[in-house]
Amino acid sequence: MRVGGLKAFGNTDGSTRWRMVCRLQGPIDAIEAYFVGGREVTVDPDGRVSSPPWATPGGSWMKWEDKKGTGAETAWPALVAAFPTLWTSAHRARGIAQSLISYFNPGLTEPKYLTLYQGGVPDTEWIARASITYDPRIEGADPDNVATWVWNENGILNAAHVLRRDPAFTADRFDWPLITTQAVKADVNVATRTGTEKRSRCGGMWAWEGARRETMEDILASIGAEIRMTAAGKIWFELIDDNPVSELSLGMLDIIDLDWMSGPEAVERPNICRVSYYSPERNYEMADIDMTGIAWARIYDEVTRYGPKYHDVVLPFCPSASQAQRIARRRFALARGDTGVATTNMAGLAAWGVYYGEVELPDLGDIEKVRFQPPRVDDGRGTVEVPFAVWPLLPTWNPATDEAPAPEPIPEMEYESTLPTPAAPTAVVQITYPIGGAKELRIAYGLPAVAFTTIEANYRAYVGGLPGSWNGMTEQSTYAYVGADVLGLEIDARVRIFNGDDGSYFSPSLHATAGVDNTPCGQPGVISGGATGGTTGLGMLNVTVEANELRCASIRLERRVNTGSGYGAWLARDEQNARPGQDLTFNDSYGNSSSITQHTVQWRLMTRTTDGGDGTPRTYTITVWNPPDP
Repeated sequence: MRVGGLKAFGNTDGSTRWRMVCRLQGPIDAIEAYFVGGREVTVDPDGRVSSPPWATPGGSWMKWEDKKGTGAETAWPALVAAFPTLWTSAHRARGIAQSLISYFNPGLTEPKYLTLYQGGVPDTEWIARASITYDPRIEGADPDNVATWVWNENGILNAAHVLRRDPAFTADRFDWPLITTQAVKADVNVATRTGTEKRSRCGGMWAWEGARRETMEDILASIGAEIRMTAAGKIWFELIDDNPVSELSLGMLDIIDLDWMSGPEAVERPNICRVSYYSPERNYEMADIDMTGIAWARIYDEVTRYGPKYHDVVLPFCPSASQAQRIARRRFALARGDTGVATTNMAGLAAWGVYYGEVELPDLGDIEKVRFQPPRVDDGRGTVEVPFAVWPLLPTWNPATDEAPAPEPIPEMEYESTLPTPAAPTAVVQITYPIGGAKELRIAYGLPAVAFTTIEANYRAYVGGLPGSWNGMTEQSTYAYVGADVLGLEIDARVRIFNGDDGSYFSPSLHATAGVDNTPCGQPGVISGGATGGTTGLGMLNVTVEANELRCASIRLERRVNTGSGYGAWLARDEQNARPGQDLTFNDSYGNSSSITQHTVQWRLMTRTTDGGDGTPRTYTITVWNPPDP
C-alpha cells in the first residue's frame, strides 16, 4: 500500500525541523519505496535521503528513520535530545509503524532553501508491505507467535488475519486445515490478459475505528470468498467458484411448494457493470476500470430500450484489475438472476449451513443450481422455507475477450520534465576484489545525449521473491557501484538524470540475477607514461592505466628478466583493485650496472576478473645495461 500517515509530533529548534509520522499499526514487513512531496526518493541505510535535491556531498538535507511497529519501540533519541520537556523516554508509540523525518536548514538566505521548502515542509509517504500474517503452511509457524508470521497477499490468509484483529476471534476458533486448503487454491496461478497471477490476492488498509463487520464484508467481496462454519462451529473461508460444487439436492419428494421469482424487471434490472478496485497503477487509490468493449459488462439491447441501469462492484481490498473483473462478472450476473423460495418438508433442514445446491423444478423436471440462504422453520406446519438465488451459468473465463486492461499508471506527481528518460541499465555484475576480498555490485547504463548535472542510480535486491527498498549507489558516467554482496539474488536496477533540480523519470528497471562475469578482459588502456631508461643501468616503468570493462576487478603488474640464458618466471610486482575508468599508476625499476652483459626486462599489465583470470596483457620491453663511454 501507499500510505502517508498521521503527523503525531512536529517541532523545531529554530533551524532543524522534525516530524514524527504514525503510518500503520504494526508490525509491518518492509518498505519498498519512499516519496517526498510526491516524488520518489532513495533513502540509504543510514537514513540519508540521497536523491536530488536533498543530497549533498557526503550528506543530505533530510534524514528519514523508520520503525516497523514491533511493540519494542523506544522514544526517538533525537526528539528527547531536542525537546526534553515535550518528548520523554515514555513517548514510545509502541506497536505503530512510524517515521521520524529530520529536515535540515541550508540557511534562509541560500537559494537551496527555496528549492527544498518553497511550499513548506513536504509530506512523506511509503509504499510498504504491511501486516505480517500467520501462514499455517509454513513449518513451525504458530498462530499465537508473531515472530513466526510472514507477509503475503494471499486473500484467504489475510481474511483470517483481519478477523483475528478482533480480540474475540482467537486462533482456536478457526479451522486451520480447511483454511490451508483454500489458501493453496488462492495461490494457484490463473490466466490474465497480460500473463498469469495468483487467483486471490488482498491489499489495502482500513481505519481501526471503523466497523469491523463492514471491513470483513469488503474483504470477502474483494478476494472472492465467503465465511463459513464447520459442524463443530469452527470458522473458515472458501473461495467462490464460477461453477461451485453442489452440496445438497432438493427434489420433488422434498418440495411441497415452490415460489419462483424471475429476476428484476427489465426496466429495473442492471444492464451495465462498473468495476472499481484498489489500484497499484493509480498510486494505490480506488480506480475505475474502463469496461468499453467487454460484452458481459454491458447488455446492449436493454441499454437501448430502457436506458442505462448501473451495477457498481466496489472492491476496496482487491489489488488486481484482473481479479476484480472475474469477481465482478459473477456478481453482475447474480444481480440480474432469478430467485425463489422452496417450501419443503423437514428435509429442508439439511440446507442449514449449506451454501450451494440443486433444486428440481416442478412439472418441468429441470434442475437449477442455486445458492441457498439460511432456511426458516415453521414448527407448527412441519415445513421449512429455503430461500435461494439461481446461480448463473457462466462460460469459461477468456482473458482476451472478457478482461479489460488495467488503468494506465499515474506519472509521479510534480515530476514533469523536459529531460528524456534514460534507457534501462544494460548489465549487472558482482565483484570480489582480489586485494582484501571486499564485495561490490556494479551496474552499467547509457545516458541520453543531453546536458545534465547529476546521475542517480539505484538498486534493490529480492529476498524470498519480495523486493527490498531501493538503495543508492556511487555514480560514474557509464556505470554505478556500491559495496554490497548480492551474489545469486534477483535485483532491479534503474537510473535517472538531473539538470539542477529538474529530474527525468526513472528508467525502466533492469531485472536480473546478480552473478560473476569472469570473461577475460582486454588490455588496460594507457592514460600516460611507459617504460624508460635502459642504457644508464636502470630501467623504469611509470605508467597510468585504466580498465575498460565493467567486470574488471583489478590490474596486476608482473615482471620477468632475461639475463642472457632466457627469461625467468613472471613475478608479481604490484596489484591494485580497479573499477572501469579509474586511473591507476604503476611504478617499477630494474638495475643492471654491467657494461658488458645486457639484460632484457619485460613488464606486463593485466586486467583480472573476480576469479583471478587474466586478460590480454599490455607489455613493455627494454634492454638494461650500462655501456662504457665512447
